[in-house]
Amino acid sequence: MKTKKFTALLLAAIVISATFLMLACDNAQKPDGGNDSGDAKNNDPAGQAASDNPEELPFPHETRDFGGATFKVLIDQEDVNLLDVEDIDVESLNGDVLNDAYYNRKILVEDTYNIKLEGIHVNNYQITSYVEKSVGSGMDEYDAYVPRLGPAGAFATKGYGANLLGTSLSLAAPWWDQNIIADTSINGVAYMIAGDIFIKHYDGISLLMFNKNLLTDLGLESPYQLVFDNKWTMDKFNDMVKGVTLDLDGNGKMDRYDRYGFVTQADYVSSFINASGERIITKDSDDLPVFVGASEKISNIIDKMLDIYIDDTYCLHRDAKAVSLSQFWVFPEGRGLFYWSLPRYIDLGLRDMDDDFGILPIPKWDSSQSRYYSTLNNWHSYTYMIPITVTDIEKSAYIMDALAYHGSKIVKPAYYDVCLQRKYTRDEESSAMLDIIFASTCYELAEVYGVGGYIGEIVNDFYQKNSNGMTTQYEKLSGKIEKSISDLIEEFEKNKN
Repeated sequence: MKTKKFTALLLAAIVISATFLMLACDNAQKPDGGNDSGDAKNNDPAGQAASDNPEELPFPHETRDFGGATFKVLIDQEDVNLLDVEDIDVESLNGDVLNDAYYNRKILVEDTYNIKLEGIHVNNYQITSYVEKSVGSGMDEYDAYVPRLGPAGAFATKGYGANLLGTSLSLAAPWWDQNIIADTSINGVAYMIAGDIFIKHYDGISLLMFNKNLLTDLGLESPYQLVFDNKWTMDKFNDMVKGVTLDLDGNGKMDRYDRYGFVTQADYVSSFINASGERIITKDSDDLPVFVGASEKISNIIDKMLDIYIDDTYCLHRDAKAVSLSQFWVFPEGRGLFYWSLPRYIDLGLRDMDDDFGILPIPKWDSSQSRYYSTLNNWHSYTYMIPITVTDIEKSAYIMDALAYHGSKIVKPAYYDVCLQRKYTRDEESSAMLDIIFASTCYELAEVYGVGGYIGEIVNDFYQKNSNGMTTQYEKLSGKIEKSISDLIEEFEKNKN
């Protein structure tokens, strides 16, 4: 059955009032599904207008009293990579900027709406079984799920979540990332949301870092200025990477203690494709997924990526050849010009870096591209979902809105302005780059929903330096990809609620 177009569904679902829409939607991001329009007239280096200031917007609901009820959140926790959502459980002030912001937001929400917040933290390898048990028994145990993006995609396809477009969530408001709805919905159904409700959303956005000392020593032009001049492109990136190689330890081979133009890991593959204005899976006007991964444009993008990656003298790829995580830290040790990264890596590994570093969006394909695209990482970014078993969906929607709204006023400023823009990063230009990166989020459907295993196979071909991998993999997986897309559409239609 032919569906209504997604735009109409989205607007119908998020209308709160005419006044609120005028305030909240005028500048909302409207991503194009991945195929860039190439609007050369756009003079904004970010390629998109700034979001509305949440400080100027009221909370869009009347204040409710929940009578001391508990709001239980099931949280995906992963100890190895120190991944967790901690803001629900903070018990006291301790002088740390983020801790105190979490605590102040928690107390404000609990006191204002007479509700008790409770986080239930489950190891990442167990969360699926917890959700399956809860859904299978029909138990109304949790008011919200907080899985990472990958598990969230699996929960969505299995019908474990409620359709957010059927709730009173103020999805058009600037404290929510509208791009996640536009990018991950299928057939007018959307199960996951992210935004100012927690900093883990921003922690998982793909970006580049660069060594400012090394850039100066090599006499290279400022990548900041390239961004401001709309000249930060993949060709320019490749040119800069190629002039950096040096056998520092003099052993006649490029290894752990030498200097590289680019230090990266497997996750960068889809983020560079997306940054060039393309998606492996895009969507048609009816909000249905369409495979485009074997297009000529994507083939050209991969060729340019391989131009750097295939030569060990330019690129140190951790996942492909590192014998330990020590090679992951070549950049922090001052021997890499560019570093594929995430904001969370600043706190994990760069606070004590001797050299100054800067932050950049991943480059555009060319200067005609209208905007930057910053991919949310499947492993490191988190989402919120409302369980399908919730009996009071509007309670969950209301408290999630409250957490996000007050998070935009209390938590995000602490993370963004104090921790990222001032404490960890070391120049004013990086602040402007973060504005661009955080406003340009995108989600790769092929990764979020694991369509046909295509991206995983492309990454494996990168490991093997197989320049013909994309075509070969498509020929091998085409039937699996099309079936995967068909199954995805069917599941979303079946689980529509």
